[in-house]
Amino acid sequence: MQDWIMCESEPLPHITLPHWQNEGVALGFTTRQGGVSQGNYKSLNLGLHVGDQEELVLENRRRLAAVMASGLDDMVCCEQVHGGEVTVVGTGERGRGIRRLDDALPGYDAMITAEPGVYLLSFYADCVPVYIFDPVHRVVASAHCGWKGTMARITVNTLAVMNREFGTQADAAWAFIGPGIGPCCFQISPDLGRRVHDEFPEWHDIISTTGDSQYWNLTATNARILQAVGIKPDNIAICELCTACHPELFFSFRRDRGETGRMAAWLGLQR
Repeated sequence: MQDWIMCESEPLPHITLPHWQNEGVALGFTTRQGGVSQGNYKSLNLGLHVGDQEELVLENRRRLAAVMASGLDDMVCCEQVHGGEVTVVGTGERGRGIRRLDDALPGYDAMITAEPGVYLLSFYADCVPVYIFDPVHRVVASAHCGWKGTMARITVNTLAVMNREFGTQADAAWAFIGPGIGPCCFQISPDLGRRVHDEFPEWHDIISTTGDSQYWNLTATNARILQAVGIKPDNIAICELCTACHPELFFSFRRDRGETGRMAAWLGLQR
């Protein structure tokens, strides 16, 4: 699988996959650069729920839409409750959650669409974004994988819905794991460490120990979950940039103690 690249010539720097783009998939992951927000949210905060001024967030979202060559009403957002629920969206959901937080699709952390021109938009500041593309049936999905979603195996749930609704076979699917907090920075409690070992007993190396501290590799865990359900390792692309280690590029909830903005992951089928 071809590697990701950073597009820096655009008005908004972002990470993307040229190989997916060549297959008619529009996708990207923003940095924090190129927007109008100030203070803790400087500059491209795309989250309406973090305390930033609404008009600034909407201007940032309009700038993102311009880079995507789409309109705000072509995008759809889900609530992102750190769960494992998945929904299928189409033209009827266009615009949900874009201008108003209370209009987002409630209770979901993953979205699927087979409708060209409908763009899935989700928000991040340490959690791991997972993109899935079925090139056979022309279906895409976006899953928000924080530690709770990872424990709930939300990507497995997503692929199950893709299979049921569209016939997706995991061994034909592609996946991209975008930037998230890395094993260098994601320190967890001993209690959570025990829960992770209980949930993934065969993967002892996803948690490392330094002194009395434990660190969880969310990216590696999600990659192994994808492989275990049938996605071929060669069909999984990974961006291992740590959101907490790069304050010039990314917001980080952990690093910034909760007072921070959100990057966005977008995904859709080009018209």
